[in-house]
Amino acid sequence: MTAPALTADDSLASLTCAGDAPIIYEVNLSVPRDRAREYLRYLDSFTRNVCATVPGFTKCSVYTQPKPSGLHWLSDEGDVKVYIVVHYHIDSEKHLDDYLSTAQDSISKQDQNIWGFLVVNRRILRLQFSL
Repeated sequence: MTAPALTADDSLASLTCAGDAPIIYEVNLSVPRDRAREYLRYLDSFTRNVCATVPGFTKCSVYTQPKPSGLHWLSDEGDVKVYIVVHYHIDSEKHLDDYLSTAQDSISKQDQNIWGFLVVNRRILRLQFSL
């Protein structure tokens, strides 16, 4: 799906509000290197379940990345962590809002208790256009 073409009349508010446009919910994780493979196996099962059961969650992509540069709070981690980026493709911001208000907090607490990993950050990416 592509977003409508931008015009000179588009306000900043219309550019930062997804409305019915698809979005990507990005979750960045810092995982101890010695548990990374085990966590990725868990994440494979977890994300498949989310996409199968949570309304509006249509697809998920999981990436690893080099240590993010310029993030001073990660400077003491050296090479003991693996950095994982999860992109959930979601039909609309309303679907994400529903998930965040009903399920996300309990899932985060459960994962924290099991794995002890901290989420580095989360972002919402709103599609403006796609070529």
